[in-house]
Amino acid sequence: MSLLRAAVELEVIEEQNPDAKGTEQAYEGRTPWRLAWGRLKKDRVAMVSLGFIVLLFLVAIFAPLLTALIGHGPNTQYTTSGLSLSGIPVAPGHNGFLLGTDDQGRDVLSRIIYGSRISLEVGVGATAVALVLGLVMGLVSGYYGGWIDSILARFMDILLSFPILLFAIAIVARFGPSLDLLIFVIAMFSWPYIGRLVRGQVIALREREFVEAARALGSSDLRIMFIEIAPNLIALAVIYATLLIPINIVTEATLSFLGLGVLPPTASWGNMIAEAQTGDLFTVAWWFLVFPCVALVLTTLAFNLLGDGLRDALDPRHGRSNITPTKRVKRSARSSGREKDNSEGKRA
Repeated sequence: MSLLRAAVELEVIEEQNPDAKGTEQAYEGRTPWRLAWGRLKKDRVAMVSLGFIVLLFLVAIFAPLLTALIGHGPNTQYTTSGLSLSGIPVAPGHNGFLLGTDDQGRDVLSRIIYGSRISLEVGVGATAVALVLGLVMGLVSGYYGGWIDSILARFMDILLSFPILLFAIAIVARFGPSLDLLIFVIAMFSWPYIGRLVRGQVIALREREFVEAARALGSSDLRIMFIEIAPNLIALAVIYATLLIPINIVTEATLSFLGLGVLPPTASWGNMIAEAQTGDLFTVAWWFLVFPCVALVLTTLAFNLLGDGLRDALDPRHGRSNITPTKRVKRSARSSGREKDNSEGKRA
């Protein structure tokens, strides 16, 4: 009787909402990742941010080709065409320089393009290292607990409380500035954030039924941690990685601005911002300071907006994704039923 009633209700819903017919079948059998991608595609802000990030990666990958098409190298000093007679950088659009030049007559656009390589390499590289360390340490700390958890948790607290600038100054003073060292320093101060989040999730998951079943079947601790528990942390890792990348990009720009990052003449957004403030040059050549800042702001904003969109898509309890297609169908059916009852009442 209940099955018959459910079938009748489904037919009523489909008759009142032709667009709802087949909605459940369209979503039936899809994996959580496909469902998340379907939600993400409906978020226009997140998709625009994703498109900007993909474009930024393409620009960084094909930087030599783009600068060859522009006709200006990132480190080439155009002292004749790139500087005025008084030694002032030329403005955007003059002598073929689309975004103007800097104090040494170098093309600002070419240096911004090559600076995106440094920012993405440090941001993505440091985040990848931090993600691996955070996942492993968080899994071990949350799964075993006890004295292991106490030692690892206190170690994370120490790293989180230690100023990154002091540590970077000490390391650079000892070994000298380099790109690999910059990635190492940023990753060392990034992984505790991921480790703490993973630890909390593992503590909540280690007593679940599927973990108890794996123990009863004789699975080893490594298998339980990395085969049974770790897949449940992928969504958390993806979301936090997109939010950590812009933080690491800003950190790289800050360290480069202070002279602790990549060495000149290598193009970096932080180096360019620092060079623009030498002798208050930005007061007469605003483009030298504004365009690297715009590139930095747009990049960090795009990653943050994409992270927000991924959070809503992977966890439908947040934001607009809370309304599932089935709920939309039922809600439309109820509203249509109310309108029909009201119209019949008015006629009576």
